[in-house]
Amino acid sequence: MKFWKCSIIMISILVLFFSSITVSAETQTDEAGDVYHWKMTDSTWSWEPSVDSRANIDIIELTYTSNGNQLTLSLKVSGNIQASDRIAYIAWVNTSDAYYWLYWMNGQSTSMAINTTEGSTNFDMNPDVNISENNDEIICVFNVVGTDLTNPEFWGYAVEYTNFGDITQEWWGDWIPGTYAPFWGEEGDGNGDGDGEGDTNGDGDVNGDGSDSGTDSDGTPGFGAIALITALAMAIIVLRRRK
Repeated sequence: MKFWKCSIIMISILVLFFSSITVSAETQTDEAGDVYHWKMTDSTWSWEPSVDSRANIDIIELTYTSNGNQLTLSLKVSGNIQASDRIAYIAWVNTSDAYYWLYWMNGQSTSMAINTTEGSTNFDMNPDVNISENNDEIICVFNVVGTDLTNPEFWGYAVEYTNFGDITQEWWGDWIPGTYAPFWGEEGDGNGDGDGEGDTNGDGDVNGDGSDSGTDSDGTPGFGAIALITALAMAIIVLRRRK
């Protein structure tokens, strides 16, 4: 009887312990073969479905999990993750008081997590980033830097440029969820064909007038924000090398 009583007590303690740990998780899936191409057709630049598969930037799954101490963000493609200076993989988890950013390009990670509370110095500038054994997924493990993980905003994308960051030439991209694509928004045509007629210039500026330098109508970072973040990322790489 004493053994059973002890067992019941231990089980009760374990149940209370694990129930006190806040675990959150979310997975988004995206069909393969939906990469879009920014190209010139009949003297007009527009978004069109890519003729070739571009599997290496074709996102099929984006997942985050958190146990309260660590947050894991992973992005999976239908092809293979590439170490290229023309390809970048990006994903975000934004909470009420922090953001977690996965950035992988040219075989290097400049991922980071920052608490956005005014005056806070809580951040993780060196999360653990690995490529899966199948070479199709980037897995980034952050230390949790915020206090509230409820109702996070969660998205990702992968891009391939002719010359990195040059949006005056053709480039390719895939967004998850698709509503974060630059050709999709409140002011877009919204028919899902990706032509973006009259509503985007391909640089994340939905209005075409430079007013959306930070984000478009759905919250995707515009290229002004990406340029700033890329500069910060390069600074982090330099600092790491000096160490």
